[in-house]
Amino acid sequence: MKQVLIPLLVGASALTAAAQTSQPVFTSACEEGKWGSSGQKRYCETRDLTLPAPNDGQRLTIDGLRNGGISVKGYAGSQVRVRAKVQAWARTEAEARERVGQVKIGSEANTLRAASSADAAGYAVSYEIFVPEKVALALTTHNGGIHLENLQGPVSFEAQNGGVSITGSGGDIKGQTQNGGLSITLTGSRWEGKGLDVTTTNGGISWQVPAAYSAQLFTSTQRGIINTSLPGSSNGSREVALNLGQGGAPVRAVTTNGGIVLHSSSK
Repeated sequence: MKQVLIPLLVGASALTAAAQTSQPVFTSACEEGKWGSSGQKRYCETRDLTLPAPNDGQRLTIDGLRNGGISVKGYAGSQVRVRAKVQAWARTEAEARERVGQVKIGSEANTLRAASSADAAGYAVSYEIFVPEKVALALTTHNGGIHLENLQGPVSFEAQNGGVSITGSGGDIKGQTQNGGLSITLTGSRWEGKGLDVTTTNGGISWQVPAAYSAQLFTSTQRGIINTSLPGSSNGSREVALNLGQGGAPVRAVTTNGGIVLHSSSK
């Protein structure tokens, strides 16, 4: 694993503070999520960064560029911790290694992105990121999924080709994917925040809803059917609108082309 310290991102005071904070555990590794065809040689490395969290009212923008997914998890720390997994593929391993070396990762104006002089079709950068729970986020990917977990702040996202998974119980989450499914796992007893409003054009939706949950739930499909175990909803319909428990914030997910599964869980 290659450790990268970028002066623009990391100062001495940031490193000192990080040492005093319980560190999150990264799980992404080069052995998983391989890009490129089986006939090409591949090289991969991970780079760990520490960023200051944006000031109140400012968003952290994460640009996934052409290839690569984004995973963001909320944690109790005060800084933004990033693992970037950089992969490249080419005719030879030496060429792939050189291509990885050309990829630079940096931040300017609260925007995290990769840049390279190499052909964008020949490399991918995926991010695993831990942020303070209430940090505001704006995420984009072209070929790659998005995972959101335990976030409480305002989040917007847009994916072109990739699924989106959301786990948690709060915030103000809005976004869409063009080609990919939505997986939503609600936790706790209610949605804490303004609500959830997500859509997909070509993809199914899977919900996990605790049995004792309070929210205004809406989900629908134009070309598909709903399979549900939630009390008060009907199998085979194309729309479910329920006032769960004591009501509360709206949680909404809709698809144009895809089926929907609504699971009631004991959690």
